[in-house]
Amino acid sequence: MGGPAARRGAGGLRALLLALLAAGTPAGAYNLDPQRPVRFQGPAGSFFGYAVLEHFHDNTRWVLVGAPKAESKYSTSVKSPGAVFKCRVHTNPDRRCTELDMARGKNRGMSCGKTCREDRDDEWMGVSLARQPKADGRVLACAHRWKNIYYETDHILPHGFCYIIPSNLQAKGRTLIPCYEEYKKKYGEEHGSCQAGIAGFFTEELVVMGAPGSFYWAGTVKVLNLTDNTYFKLNDEAIMNRRYTYLGYAVTAGSFSRPSTTDVVGGAPQDEGVGKVYIFRADRRSGTLIKIFQASGKKMGSYFGSSLCAVDLNADGLSDLLVGAPMFSEIRDEGQVTVYINRGNGALEEQLALSGDGTYNAHFGESIASLGDLDDDGFPDVAIGAPKEDDFSGAVYIYHGDASGIVPQYSMKLSGQKISPVLGMFGQSISGGIDMDGNGYPDVTVGAFMSDSVVLLRARPVITVDVSIFLPASINITAPQCHDGLQPVNCLNVTACFSFHGKHVPGEIGLNYVLTADVAKKAKGQLPRVYFVLLGESVGQVTEKLQLVHMEEMCHHYVAHVKRRVQDVISPIVFEAAYSLGEHVTGDEERELPPLTPVLRWKKGQKIAQKNQTVFERNCRSEDCATDLQLRGQLLLSSVDEKTPYLALGAVKNISLNISISNLGDDAYDANVSFNVSRELFFINMWQKEEMGISCELLESDFLKCSVGFPFMRSKSKYEFSVIFDTSHVSGEEEVLSFIVTAQSGNVERSESLHDNTLTLTVPLMHEVDTSITGIMSPTSFVYGESVDASNFIQLDDTECHFQPLNITLQVYNTGPSTLPGSSVSITFPNRLSSGGAEMFHVQEMMVGQEKGNCSFQKNPTPCIIPQEQENIFHTIFAFFTKSGRKVLDCEKPGISCLTMHCNLSALAKEESRTIDIYMLLNTEILKKDSSSVIQFMTRAKVKVDAALRVVEIANGNPEEMTVVFEALHNLEPRGYVVGWIIAISLLVGILIFLLLAVLLWKMGFFRRRYKEIIEAEKNRKENEDSWDWVQKNQ
Repeated sequence: MGGPAARRGAGGLRALLLALLAAGTPAGAYNLDPQRPVRFQGPAGSFFGYAVLEHFHDNTRWVLVGAPKAESKYSTSVKSPGAVFKCRVHTNPDRRCTELDMARGKNRGMSCGKTCREDRDDEWMGVSLARQPKADGRVLACAHRWKNIYYETDHILPHGFCYIIPSNLQAKGRTLIPCYEEYKKKYGEEHGSCQAGIAGFFTEELVVMGAPGSFYWAGTVKVLNLTDNTYFKLNDEAIMNRRYTYLGYAVTAGSFSRPSTTDVVGGAPQDEGVGKVYIFRADRRSGTLIKIFQASGKKMGSYFGSSLCAVDLNADGLSDLLVGAPMFSEIRDEGQVTVYINRGNGALEEQLALSGDGTYNAHFGESIASLGDLDDDGFPDVAIGAPKEDDFSGAVYIYHGDASGIVPQYSMKLSGQKISPVLGMFGQSISGGIDMDGNGYPDVTVGAFMSDSVVLLRARPVITVDVSIFLPASINITAPQCHDGLQPVNCLNVTACFSFHGKHVPGEIGLNYVLTADVAKKAKGQLPRVYFVLLGESVGQVTEKLQLVHMEEMCHHYVAHVKRRVQDVISPIVFEAAYSLGEHVTGDEERELPPLTPVLRWKKGQKIAQKNQTVFERNCRSEDCATDLQLRGQLLLSSVDEKTPYLALGAVKNISLNISISNLGDDAYDANVSFNVSRELFFINMWQKEEMGISCELLESDFLKCSVGFPFMRSKSKYEFSVIFDTSHVSGEEEVLSFIVTAQSGNVERSESLHDNTLTLTVPLMHEVDTSITGIMSPTSFVYGESVDASNFIQLDDTECHFQPLNITLQVYNTGPSTLPGSSVSITFPNRLSSGGAEMFHVQEMMVGQEKGNCSFQKNPTPCIIPQEQENIFHTIFAFFTKSGRKVLDCEKPGISCLTMHCNLSALAKEESRTIDIYMLLNTEILKKDSSSVIQFMTRAKVKVDAALRVVEIANGNPEEMTVVFEALHNLEPRGYVVGWIIAISLLVGILIFLLLAVLLWKMGFFRRRYKEIIEAEKNRKENEDSWDWVQKNQ
């Protein structure tokens, strides 16, 4: 059958006192008593409890229950038509319920009009129940699946059926078929499938029935005026043309326009997918329903409008509105109820949305019922069902009205599982507002149709306790009035007075109370400033038991002492009296419905207690007692030159803050200086030149608070002190070390003078280091040459080159005082004999000790290169005779091509070292082509630090650069055949030189013998002279 499925119906003594409190008030309960439920059971499988209604006639209280799938003993030929049962509350110890006779006859297919013949099979009688709100109020019971089968060959028309039952519940009621119209036979059109009565509401004058199937399930609201027996019509085309909105799925009525009028409300949970609710004014002149308000849901598929409740939450004479959306989902179908507060003239304003505990698949808001004034506070209360909570066990939440509308926190949650583990869908239907047990408080009835059960929960009387705490207006802390032992102390008188009243409450009750001094301090975990003295012992609270008589006041008097050296004299001292009910007599427990123990009035979720406060006297010149604190400060690093612009990590062991605080305004109470510092600092001590009443306390690892002056810092005074912190554990992860210093007091301080109350002091954090590097080469020298044995060298696979292995070990050392966060080392080797020559070195491996670093270098792609030069005997001989001495290769000289390697090292702690090992090969084939007898290689290594790491090198410290020297010695012994040639050429050259000298001497006349000719000539001359002499003599 078309249309919506049916979903809803209409320490010693203190410990003892706490135990008594627990015994007197069930956990989580307010004034409904879940411990003594009155439970009625219906026929199995009948859906007994799908709808419930509290009813009374004369002095008899009844619970009426709809069981829409029950068999009827009054209509035996009809299949499961459903029934309404009546259950007497009093004089019914067996909790029996009997079916109401509606005088509808036993036969099926009876005529109901000219073109009407009824089919009552599965009509769901009792799907909704409603009652007129008056002493002799009649009852409305409906069956929305009732069908007209007059035109059954063409259409079966589910018109729906309602029955008005007299207040005495006798079978003399009135039949209502609001959707029947003669000769109308088409299903869907107009009211052919209206299903009237799926929801119903009864006022003194109007019968309101929901008809969600009319107009192709656009739906409508059928409203019967009992005074003139006419129906109000809904002619709003904009609403009626919106198919499948299910208007009328839920209905209610209330005074929304004016306190004297009655307006009708209809829910359309499918309207635009989000659901809507409409309020209509019943216009008597035109006989129509005129829309005056509408509201929409917030989420698709939430079924907003499927349950409604009109109730005057704030007792202003105008009805407010609660709208259920039981399938509202954050995860799945938790449900939600939106509360609209009436601001007058039908203008409703959304106040808030309720969601109970927000339980998964709870369907919170499936039913909503007005309970009347459940706790006698002057404001109506409501119950909201969540029948699928706790895996379909169900729950009901109680909310209270107040002057602002509704209290957002529920006062109690009734769990079906806790009331009885057999209950199922507890909370599908709820009824309230009638005092069922005669104790002056309305009770609540809840249906649980999946277990065919109904539970009546009775309300307990509510006691209102009036508590007064009398205190002096102020406390003079400069003139002690009492003595604690021999010590004079300040004190004050405290008086606590109690009385109680309430409706239908016992004449005498037991009351337990705990009077706590300075409760605000205790709540913060701080020590109270005042105390009581009991039996010679100082205590923060006193516990008492009283027997109170109705409307009579009882008082107790105490003396509270003020502690010496109270620092906080600005915040008030709050006294709290928390109280609970003690033991008292309730009455005859053997009665069928025994009296219930009373409960204390709920404080809207707050602690049941009364407070009062007093303050310390203050001497101020200005009305607002405004102070004017000024703060000055300076950082002082120990053992460091004042000009040093940073804190060297590891070098500075502590740091001092020199603080000066002045008060230029009124006396400052509870004046203090607080320090927000790094968690890596440790507070050592506070120092002051002379005792000035300053004390410091480390409240947290990074928060130090120093109290200045006691009991107050006088006007025009100045205090100076220093706080010292240990800096040895500062890691240096932050760039600066910050100190935020704040001066404050309990006084007011005007905004224009707050600029000098906060001081931020910072000092950069630097790593101060002294790094050095050393290194060794192995071997430091080697011999190479053609005549050197090849086994002294190594060869790489498939190469002809001979390589000299070289191992270099470098060590980087940090003397400190700080940790070196990171560094880099650059190493350079002369790599070519000439700028265009081949690369000599082949690096095999570079390793950083403990793998705390990494290195990079340019690999030699062709490590084996043998220079090809045209060689002959003359060249060899020439080289032998022309060889040079020592050649020095140094990368700092111009024109030298070098191999550069880089290593990045991780952090080096103070006095920690790191090694770098380099394994490389030198190609001797290239060296052989050089004529130098010694080649000296200058290898340089340098440590660098990154300034971005906030590293400072100590001036005039250890060297950060070093040079490793190794030599290659060239053995130039010539080969054997070369020696022969050298000897031969040497002889030939000698002969040539000799001949050349001879020729030269000959050319110079060396071989002419001129002296012999002279001697011969001289000899001849002498002979001639001798001959002349003889001639002369002979002449």
